[in-house]
Amino acid sequence: MTGVRAAAGVSLEWRVQLRHRVPAAAAALAALWSAVLLAVPAAWAPTAAVYLLIVDTAGFGVLFAVVLVLFERAEGGRAILAAAPLRPIEYVGAKLAVLTLLATAIAVPMTLAAAREHPAAVAAALPPVLLGVALLSLLLVGAALAACGGAGGIGALVTRVPLVAPLVVVPVVHVSGALDHPLLYLVPTTGGAELIRAGLLPGAALGAGPLALAVLYLLVWIAGAAILACRAVGPETAAGLPAPVGRSGTSAAGRNALRPAQRDRAPVRAAASSGRRCGGAAGGLARADLRGLLRDPLLVALLLGPAVLALVLRWAYPSASGFLAARYGLDTGPLAPVLLAALVVLHVPMMTGAMAALRTVEDADDGTLLLYRVSPLGLPRFLAYRTAVAVITAGSGLAAAVPLSGLVTGVAPDRVPALVAAVALAALQAPLFVLAATAFAPAKVETLVLVKIAGAVFTLLPVAVWWLPAWAAWSLAPLPLFWPVAVLPGYDVAPWPVGLAAGAALAALTGAWLLARTLRRLERG
Repeated sequence: MTGVRAAAGVSLEWRVQLRHRVPAAAAALAALWSAVLLAVPAAWAPTAAVYLLIVDTAGFGVLFAVVLVLFERAEGGRAILAAAPLRPIEYVGAKLAVLTLLATAIAVPMTLAAAREHPAAVAAALPPVLLGVALLSLLLVGAALAACGGAGGIGALVTRVPLVAPLVVVPVVHVSGALDHPLLYLVPTTGGAELIRAGLLPGAALGAGPLALAVLYLLVWIAGAAILACRAVGPETAAGLPAPVGRSGTSAAGRNALRPAQRDRAPVRAAASSGRRCGGAAGGLARADLRGLLRDPLLVALLLGPAVLALVLRWAYPSASGFLAARYGLDTGPLAPVLLAALVVLHVPMMTGAMAALRTVEDADDGTLLLYRVSPLGLPRFLAYRTAVAVITAGSGLAAAVPLSGLVTGVAPDRVPALVAAVALAALQAPLFVLAATAFAPAKVETLVLVKIAGAVFTLLPVAVWWLPAWAAWSLAPLPLFWPVAVLPGYDVAPWPVGLAAGAALAALTGAWLLARTLRRLERG
């Protein structure tokens, strides 16, 4: 009977994720990263694949698992499961199984692309690589559910999910050789990383005995993470037991589910009641947002994230450059414009746009946008306000992050206007991200699918423009993302006055189209 329930839970979970297009995101990332590995020289492809599999593929399901749990709580799905025979271990196991299956599926074409120079070794490479990715995925997703399963809103994405980061950082440091010490094996994911390396780089792998012990240690941690995840999500899925009811007659789960909606409707009431004050309805909404600034982890992350990212780069880049030069003979000096474009100029507006998009889509999920339609603000002005906040926040973050990163010290004074133009065009990408989410993503999970795919595109486009011949790079010109990179010092694909005018015009046209599509979709909904 337990096996029947578990199979039914996995089947239901697959249908839910299929409806939210999570498998589509997995397919897109598999195609994208496989193409990248095919473009990397065959001698370097296995090494690049090891890092990609550890950093991106094994953790594919982390954010999806968290957002799916939060979505199901907000929609009341987990409260319904309290009266169903599905147990917490079966609920958690279904998520672990489906998301791990997707991560493993992504790893298959990536491994084939990375090992193309030695076709005879592919059959030997696949089993350890896929086992390593599967074990890492189980632990990372289980740990994320344990950390965030009891959270009450999407603020968990910036307050609790980073707690899982050391499980990724430590094996990357170990595999790179920057720090090689036996104590690193106390971090369980190091064993999974060794499995992946054993498949793609067998000459650098551990012996069979130590590797088996590391895998056994990892399995113990996976079991512990699954138990903690069941406890985190268990109160609403305990077999047949209703949630406790307070004196008011409302269950604790119901009150917790209502709080996000009540919290998000507060700005609407504030905006409506302050419509005659300075700034009108938009001013009232801005004052309400400012009052809630320090209580909202997403807004705090929007303000502090770019500076933190820049300081990490400023500290880590010289050390990483020295290590790469000493170990691999790689001079990273000429690559500074690529790192600046991928890790700062485009990454900051992507972070800002993603968080603002999640907040806006959460408003739609909670029905708050219905209130904006009848408030003095109205939907068009509300979206204009959100996009204006996104572009101002992204611009401010870039103004701080670009100089703090230490990657612009070599820019000549006469190239500063081009740098300013690139920053201005990059800031325009944040509101476009928000409007793309509201135009095409009906819920938070779909928005996260967009974030996952966009993260890869935002990172790879600067690399493509740098690597491709000039005539091929111009084929990317219809994308608004192309223009901040095109005018950035070091790239100089287009003169900055021409690039600024063309990029701003393209961003305006794209934004107008996305806004019209968003308004049509929201008015229908």
